[in-house]
Amino acid sequence: MRPRIALRLVLILAALAPACASRSSPSGSRPIQEIPPSPGWTEQGIASWYGGRDGFEGKPTASGEIYDSSLLTAAHRELPLGSVVDVTNLDNGKTVRVRINDRGPFVFGRVIDLSRAAAREIGLIGPGVGSVRLTVVTPGAPMEIVSTTGRWAIQVGSFADHLRAERHAERVRGTGRAVFLEPYRGLSRVKVGPFDGRRDAERELASLEDEGFEGIVVPTD
Repeated sequence: MRPRIALRLVLILAALAPACASRSSPSGSRPIQEIPPSPGWTEQGIASWYGGRDGFEGKPTASGEIYDSSLLTAAHRELPLGSVVDVTNLDNGKTVRVRINDRGPFVFGRVIDLSRAAAREIGLIGPGVGSVRLTVVTPGAPMEIVSTTGRWAIQVGSFADHLRAERHAERVRGTGRAVFLEPYRGLSRVKVGPFDGRRDAERELASLEDEGFEGIVVPTD
C-alpha cells in the first residue's frame, strides 16, 4: 500500500470510528474529524515547487493565508494544515523545515509542492523536481470537515491561469466523468462530482488515481 493511501485511510477510518454509533448515514452533514499522523511519520516521493511564473504569488492558499514564495511553506494533499514537516532531498541530503498551509500538488506521483524559498534551501530550483523524504515534526491541529449540503466533490487541480484549468478539466472529462470549474479568489479549481456521500467520493478518487490523476475530497456547499 502506498504511504499516501495509508495516511488517507488513517485519517478517514480513525475519524469515522467514533461517529459510527451515532451517524444515521455516511452521506449526512455531520462533521468528520481529521486525526493527524504522529510525529515521526514519514513519506517518500517526488517534490516540486511553485511560485515562479505560475501566477500563485499573492493568491490565497487553502489555509486562507496569502501565498508568499519567500516563506518556508508547502502544499500537501492530506497532512492537516499547520503541520510542520522536515523535507530531505534524497539526492544531496539537504533538509528544510516547512509548514503545510496549502493543498496539492495535483500532478500524479508528486507528494509535496514547496515554496520557492523552501525549494532553494534543498537545491530543487534548477531541476524543478526531486526525490524527497517527508518527516512530520509537529502535526497540525485536527479540524472538522463539514459539508452543509451532505454533498462532496474531488478537487483535481487549482490554477491561477484559467486556460490551464480548462485544459486540465478537458483531460479529466476525457475519462467520462462530470467535471466543473469553481472560481475561488482569483484561482480556478477543477472538481469532479458532486457525490452524495464522502465515501462515494473517496472510492472515485481511488479510481482516478489508478488512471493517473491526483486529488483531494472536499465538501460542496
